[in-house]
Amino acid sequence: MNKLRYFLTLLVFLLPITFAAELENGFIVVQLEDLEWDESSNRVQSHVLYGNPSEAGLYIMRVRFPAGGTSNPHYHTQDRFVTVIEGTWHAGTDASHDMTATTAIPAGGFMIHPAGAVHYDGSRVGPVVVEIRGMGPVETVGVETSQ
Repeated sequence: MNKLRYFLTLLVFLLPITFAAELENGFIVVQLEDLEWDESSNRVQSHVLYGNPSEAGLYIMRVRFPAGGTSNPHYHTQDRFVTVIEGTWHAGTDASHDMTATTAIPAGGFMIHPAGAVHYDGSRVGPVVVEIRGMGPVETVGVETSQ
């Protein structure tokens, strides 16, 4: 089940950006309102803004956690750099998946996920949007929840 969830999540990450405005000389603008989120969904959603996490080079994505939406414990094969855009994001730094033992990071906050470091994250109350930057190719590897 976890493998299927991660595969589906990765598939969503690879969807091409179709909402950007291209200006002269190669400038590209993505406005906040250009990112359409399904507000009624209880799934984690994402938009890749730049690059491709499965290919070499820089990628930038936005991820939206619905109220109460979380990721299972996992790690990434490359460092990832996360900025909270909206809401309060909660990050745990082990495999417990205990959302009451997380660090609350409000909008404007920043966190580094070192390559290979097990973590879980998400929302405890309202919706949360984070921006994730990193270098590809990157893989997300699920781990068993510890008790």
